[in-house]
Amino acid sequence: MAQKKIFTAKMGPKGQMTLPKEIRTALGIEDGDRVLLRIEDDGKVVLEKAIIIPASKKDGFHVQSD
Repeated sequence: MAQKKIFTAKMGPKGQMTLPKEIRTALGIEDGDRVLLRIEDDGKVVLEKAIIIPASKKDGFHVQSD
C-alpha cells in the first residue's frame, strides 16, 4: 500500500490559512480560485477546487438542492 502524504496548515488570527503548495498543485488551484469545503457525516472535511458556472451558461444544467 502506498504511503499517504499528510500536510498541515496554520490558522491565522482572521480564520485564514494557506494551503500547502503540494495541495494547490494537486488540485490545480491558482491565485483567486475558489474551493469547495464539505463536511461529511463522519466529520471529515473534503476540499475540492470549485467549478464556477456563470449564470448565463447554466442553461441545461440541473442544480440539485438538498
